[in-house]
Amino acid sequence: MITPYLYVPIIAWLLAQIIKTTIEVIKGDADVKYLYASGGMPSAHSAVVVSLAGYTFYHQGANSPLFGVTAIIAGIVMYDSFGVRRSSGEQAKTLNKLIGEMARNGNLRKPDDFEKLREVLGHQPLEVIVGAMLGALVATLFSLDELSPIINWLTSLPSRNEIYGLFIIAAFIGIGTIAYFILARKKLKKNKKVYELFKYILLVNIIIGLGLVFSSVVALESIAPYGQRWLSVFILTAWLIFMLIAIWRWVSLQRVENFEDVIIEERKKNWLKKAGKKK
Repeated sequence: MITPYLYVPIIAWLLAQIIKTTIEVIKGDADVKYLYASGGMPSAHSAVVVSLAGYTFYHQGANSPLFGVTAIIAGIVMYDSFGVRRSSGEQAKTLNKLIGEMARNGNLRKPDDFEKLREVLGHQPLEVIVGAMLGALVATLFSLDELSPIINWLTSLPSRNEIYGLFIIAAFIGIGTIAYFILARKKLKKNKKVYELFKYILLVNIIIGLGLVFSSVVALESIAPYGQRWLSVFILTAWLIFMLIAIWRWVSLQRVENFEDVIIEERKKNWLKKAGKKK
């Protein structure tokens, strides 16, 4: 009999590829390659590793060494999806564009020797998150009989130490973000897009902080159902997803700014060279 630790990730992969193909067909790009190719929405890699880690968590528990291994592997794979592999895809896109321009301008002696590089290699953070959510859903569907302890934990009131911990996290998220905004305001204003993004982050973090304070207060008062663990878990999960996307966007904007600075500097040098020749 095939172990579920094998067929659950395979099912997650199949679902991800089918969804990906369906999305591309709707966009008007009907191609069989999407049934097996990497890249695109959602991330099949994320779906596979998260489904495996999730299934292991449900059946082995958080204290299991196997869960630790699968969770670390899942983290590495997902980071690689929107990190290294995505960067490789961006580089391939740039090289294809460069080679195409050189071929059109006649600056390439043997353009046929250069095959077009595959551009869709990695993923956007949203694609990784959706893939992870799909993997978690598949793992959950195959572990419904194991959910009772988790549901009981989520629907129970947190301990005093947990509540105090939530207060500390809320203060860190809310007050910490405000303090950073005040201290780094001048620096942030140098890049208008980064500044606007951080204002949005500030607003969301304040709301998240207030939400955690609310969940902590109702937990202290033992008010069900809002005092139960599920509310704080939901708020923290939403915050983590938001921050992952926001950090990725922030880094992207910084890269664009640095790239634009390089272009401007190169243009200045070229202009100075031309001006020197004219003299």
